[in-house]
Amino acid sequence: MTHTTEHLASIGDTAAPERVDALDALAECEQVSTACTIAMASIGGMAGEIRRALDCADVCAAAHRVLARGEGGDPDTLTGVLDAAAQACDASAAACGAHADHHEHCRRHAESAAACADAVRSLRATL
Repeated sequence: MTHTTEHLASIGDTAAPERVDALDALAECEQVSTACTIAMASIGGMAGEIRRALDCADVCAAAHRVLARGEGGDPDTLTGVLDAAAQACDASAAACGAHADHHEHCRRHAESAAACADAVRSLRATL
């Protein structure tokens, strides 16, 4: 049992696999996006990519908080935050993906953001 599954079970959530996967992906993406932002800031000249990575980190963190409350939330809020997370992840994955061949942090971030977008879309499809 993962930490996420244990948390959801402790609040009476059924811990559907799609919810667990989305929560884990959102947490990872927020961390990787933040780390990539710091690395890009030290390089300089990547203002657009930094903005997208910061947006991605912030939206992933917000979506994680909403999902971590468990089942029973407002469906419109849930779908809205999942859609926003997928959009922010897509934009950031594309921006950092353009630099993935010469910056390891961008490669990791692009992969994490793309995986997160997939995970939140999978959860969204179950709603």
